[in-house]
Amino acid sequence: MRKGADLGLFLLLLAYLVWVPMPFGSASDAAQLPLIIPPLVICAGAALLRAMREEPFRLTRPGWIWTAGGIGLAGVIGLQLIPMPQALLRVLSSQSAAIWERASRLAMLAGVESPSLHPITIDPSVTSLHFFRVLAYLATFLAAMLLVRDKVRRTLLASVLATLAVFEAVYAVNEAAEGTYAIWGWKNTLIFGRATGTFVNPNHFAHYAAILLPVSLYISAYAWHTAAPAGALISRRFVKLVERRFVPFCCGLIAAIASVAAVLISESRGAMLAIIGGFAIVGGIASPPRRAALRGVLFGGAVIAAIIAVILLLGRTETVSRIEQSQASQLTSRRASLVGAIRIWEMFPLFGSGAGTYQDAVLMTRATSSQVLANHAHDDYAEILATTGLLGFLISLAALLGGYIALAKNAFSAKEGEPMSWRRRAFKTAALASITIAMIHALVDFNFFIPANPVTLAAIAGAAVVFKESSDS
Repeated sequence: MRKGADLGLFLLLLAYLVWVPMPFGSASDAAQLPLIIPPLVICAGAALLRAMREEPFRLTRPGWIWTAGGIGLAGVIGLQLIPMPQALLRVLSSQSAAIWERASRLAMLAGVESPSLHPITIDPSVTSLHFFRVLAYLATFLAAMLLVRDKVRRTLLASVLATLAVFEAVYAVNEAAEGTYAIWGWKNTLIFGRATGTFVNPNHFAHYAAILLPVSLYISAYAWHTAAPAGALISRRFVKLVERRFVPFCCGLIAAIASVAAVLISESRGAMLAIIGGFAIVGGIASPPRRAALRGVLFGGAVIAAIIAVILLLGRTETVSRIEQSQASQLTSRRASLVGAIRIWEMFPLFGSGAGTYQDAVLMTRATSSQVLANHAHDDYAEILATTGLLGFLISLAALLGGYIALAKNAFSAKEGEPMSWRRRAFKTAALASITIAMIHALVDFNFFIPANPVTLAAIAGAAVVFKESSDS
């Protein structure tokens, strides 16, 4: 019964990952409840089943770091929601105290009773939503770590994500071919003329496709490696590949091409550059220290060549034109949103204005145009600094970089971690590439605030940090 329940929870996790990009990247209001509840239930069930097993559960170092970071960030956001006396609020956040004092005076003038206790956040309802979102991301990471623990499940997870990459690319191609740019019948009047898949913003759609690219390539690499015994000649391996692993190899390759095509069709410059940088960095990390720079350049060049090949296959896309053109207006607006985030942090330095409150707080900075209100800073790190303060920013950054470095050492250093098979090392490499792409793109966009992207990345990361069990190889 435990095995059946464990398999059922794993299949539910896969179904959740299939669903999460569909309702506009789960950014719509209607999608919030089904976004949050399933991973919490799946994680609780997986943890209960794991507790019933006799052998102790062990975490790898990156698993510990990312789990602690997720708990720490959730703790900071939870602290922002705690109502506290005005005297204490002035000590922790003088700007929040001043805002709530003005709100209380206005309520008194209107004859409305105002509570005596107030939280740090300037918008408790929005911050509450982001608190539960962070819990959902953490639960997805833990659920993947508990459930995706052998080569079969890793391959199934990669296959499902690769299938999603193909689906999103086909959906985007259909949008571009028909020129309707409608998602599930809803006409996209916010950003018109660029394919967005099942997302609203083409850049967020491109980010999703970009983080699926390394996982898709993992399927092809897995097929190539298992086609023949270790040490076989390339010619013999190719023959055996055609005989034994041709279908999975082609499926992974098609999914990878679909991911690149989706980025090109979306015309996202940031995602394309993040892909190049991501593979170059991971290629350098995987190489011996003396050859790291050279290998990084070679990997980056190989990715550029692959992208050019896809462009030649698809024909010239508007992405090329967008790179060639100078769009000062976009740079100005993005710079203004970044300046707004820095000014928010200056007003709420230690604990931030409240998770998710950028859109409200930026109005106080007058850094952005009143004609076009910025709902996010086009830099995830700056927005986290602004809305969770220095404390939340340091916890997030330390956990992100610490876990990333630990996973890289675990994957590539013979002195770190437990012995592992080529397949586990290949999946960790793919996960590192996905995380690197996300980290680079986060410098120029706000993809961490589009739920489908961090949920998918959390599942990939969780599957990569599983401690090797006796059933794995």
